[in-house]
Amino acid sequence: MDITQAFRQREQAAETAYFHAQDARLLERLRARATLGDIAEALREKLRVDDRELLRALRDIGITLETGPALLLAPLVRVAWAEGGVKPRERKTLFELARTRGVEAGSQAHAQLETWLDVRPPKQLFDLAMKTIRAGLSVLPPEERDDRVRAYMSACRDIAMAAGGFPGLFGMGGVISRDEAQLLDALEAELRSKFDDTSSPCSCPKRPTSP
Repeated sequence: MDITQAFRQREQAAETAYFHAQDARLLERLRARATLGDIAEALREKLRVDDRELLRALRDIGITLETGPALLLAPLVRVAWAEGGVKPRERKTLFELARTRGVEAGSQAHAQLETWLDVRPPKQLFDLAMKTIRAGLSVLPPEERDDRVRAYMSACRDIAMAAGGFPGLFGMGGVISRDEAQLLDALEAELRSKFDDTSSPCSCPKRPTSP
């Protein structure tokens, strides 16, 4: 082996170690129920070595580290817009959910959410958000990933129910509208679409999760 090959192998080994370190850091944040800000930061580091094209696309549409937490709530924003407009109760519910995940009023992430609720974001943003969320889910073992998807969908359903929907059977309560139900099904299918579980890290004791 010549010196060039030796240096190349050493460089590849260092890159591989860095890649696994970033996955481990993101996994730790997810399992520790970290704030969305901490998760967004860990995701950014993962994308630097795992999907630079996606990271570049996020930067191109104006996503920063400070607004990254809002991106992780974009599916909820999409549900709020499902019927063509955001109702006051949907807005209130979304901000309550955001606050429980560390997105406080006055933060750049909170301001970004306000903007998205005032003016509907383009489909490209929602698509990139889902790709980013799936990048985060990819570091989780299958059972933990399933738990987190359920938590995401529970939050999305909270937004849909806040809209009121149509009267339920015999006028009792409210249900999710047809448009919202179809969107919820599509979001869940995308979040659950095939992962390569052979590359998932070893499973550890499960903890309660939230999106």
